[in-house]
Amino acid sequence: MMAALTYETWYLGIRTLRRFLRVPANVLSVIFFPLIQLLVFSQLFQQIVQLPGFGSETSYLAYLAPGQVVFAAFLAVAWSGYGLLVEYRTGYMDKLRAMPTQRWSILAAEMVPLFFQAALMAGIILAISVVLGASIATGIPGFLLILLLSGLFGLSLAGISFIPALVTKSEQATSTFSLLLFPVIFISTAFVPVELMPDWMQTVNTWNPISHLIEAIRSIMTTGYDWALIGRSLLGMLVLGVILQVGTLWAFARLAR
Repeated sequence: MMAALTYETWYLGIRTLRRFLRVPANVLSVIFFPLIQLLVFSQLFQQIVQLPGFGSETSYLAYLAPGQVVFAAFLAVAWSGYGLLVEYRTGYMDKLRAMPTQRWSILAAEMVPLFFQAALMAGIILAISVVLGASIATGIPGFLLILLLSGLFGLSLAGISFIPALVTKSEQATSTFSLLLFPVIFISTAFVPVELMPDWMQTVNTWNPISHLIEAIRSIMTTGYDWALIGRSLLGMLVLGVILQVGTLWAFARLAR
């Protein structure tokens, strides 16, 4: 059974990844917003690092880059449920269900490629950041670790899009729900340190898994491996992933009855 699930997930997953990559607008729409923020904000607010809360940081580009890497990974999966919804509406899912294909491999084939999509989009922004002047203190191993963390983040967050898509069967509801998550990114430590935030934002960021991931990537890029931060980010992704994946499995079972 596991061999069949792996086989079906592999081939259906390749199709899912090709569906994403064959449309250039998919890639451009993901990297556009983080890239604009990287280019514009790093110049517009470059003097902000002189505030006491930034500590020893001397380059706002170096501070800004980790947040935009995470933002790219987020955008890579923010509307991932839309593709599954299209497959459902066009009847392709029904064709798969009519074949001797395990139902769970259909869902797995939609979700597993998201790891690579998130890692790829994050990698593009990370590479551009390095070209613009940011550095990675840990070198190539650190670069690869950032891609791994970004991919795991995308995979853990996928349920944010899949659950509303499977429950509502509405493209509009799915898109709107993803947009509602943007404030979570903007109140994270992507733009300013937590010390410069209002008290209520500091409290939110104590539990914000996005901030934990950003801080882990920031340490990898600027100072070195901080395994406490990396472990905290992995724990946050694990908790978030388990909650959202359970919801996704429930919603998919409900749809595939």
